[in-house]
Amino acid sequence: MTDTDLQNELINSSLEYATQMNTLELRFSKLDDENPGTDYFPEYKEKYLGIFNKYCTNKKRSYGGQGDSYGEPAEYDGIEDSIEQKTELKTKSRAEVYFKTKNAFDAEYLFVLLKKSGEWKIDSSKYKWYKQEKWDTLHL
Repeated sequence: MTDTDLQNELINSSLEYATQMNTLELRFSKLDDENPGTDYFPEYKEKYLGIFNKYCTNKKRSYGGQGDSYGEPAEYDGIEDSIEQKTELKTKSRAEVYFKTKNAFDAEYLFVLLKKSGEWKIDSSKYKWYKQEKWDTLHL
């Protein structure tokens, strides 16, 4: 596999994860709006964990990785229509994938992926809004 192929694979994997999470979050947010008082969290959490476990590392997380909240806008709002995507291979087993959006927040997202047992998985994610200097942690 060439470096370009690997970079494209990492971008696609990160984008698939974020898109699936956005779709899930928006679906349950809509259900909540349509049926106030109904507890959708058990179903949401089950579907969330299915996506999460497929794409993310299995490290112990103090925050995140639980599927405890959803709403609008979705966590990775605008990523599906990103205006810039790039990958930087930091080492043979660590990469960063960057997305720049033109959503209402001018959001930028950064995913850190690690290669474990021959498979690349998302280990952490960060965001910046309104062209901030500092990255804030998104709790996977």
